[in-house]
Amino acid sequence: MGNILWLVVLGCLFVGVGVGILIAKLSNQIHKRHWQTQAEQEQIGVLTQKLVHEIRNPLNGISMNLQLLDEDFSQGHENGVDLTNRVHRVRKEVDRLDLILTNFRRYAKLPPPKFELSKPIELMEEVLAFNEPEIQSQNIEISRDIEALPLIELDPVQFKQVFLNLIINASQSMKNGGVLTIRVKSLANELLIEVQDTGDGIEAVYVNKIFDLFFSTRKEGTGVGLAIVKQIVESHGGNINVESSPGNGAKFSIRIPVTQNT
Repeated sequence: MGNILWLVVLGCLFVGVGVGILIAKLSNQIHKRHWQTQAEQEQIGVLTQKLVHEIRNPLNGISMNLQLLDEDFSQGHENGVDLTNRVHRVRKEVDRLDLILTNFRRYAKLPPPKFELSKPIELMEEVLAFNEPEIQSQNIEISRDIEALPLIELDPVQFKQVFLNLIINASQSMKNGGVLTIRVKSLANELLIEVQDTGDGIEAVYVNKIFDLFFSTRKEGTGVGLAIVKQIVESHGGNINVESSPGNGAKFSIRIPVTQNT
């Protein structure tokens, strides 16, 4: 078991170094990029503070369990089950920390959209084709209400990411099955996309926070997926909002301006 402890310690050390490097890079951005506006510098500072706050809990969990492991080894405890459980808890916290950092990197390094004429319905059907079997295995019915759409200018990769995040978020809210409805309409000068579920719904106090970075109503959630959705939609000149109440599901609505079409 002594070797396991050292491996756990070394693994945590590497994770800690990685966290430190990422935070240091963000700090350097604040101090070196003098061309940024004050608002942009403040935004980077807020993101850094949110990241530090979010990783504090798993780091505290790692520290506590390492201390307990150290005490067990120093006192010569032979209870292998307890030691194994503590190692498992450390590994779980390390995995959680890695997920937080991976998702944050995706959010912080999201590139500007690369616009090209695309067919939104085809992009959405590609995402559904890959994920529909898994969604249906959760006893979730998918209902489509999709109008014919013209070609529009958007980033196809980022657009699919938006749609994927929304249908995953919807399916996770329907633990006992339900109906996932996809509505797409072409309005005068914009594209309207609605993703509606019959899941748990969102409490009123949380509705205005649902797109905040690191905010999640699920214990296992990282609070990055919907923040990325909002970031991508706004980079396309659009907006997103949610209508929901506890027990009545949620409806996410995206409006993207159609500036060029054929």
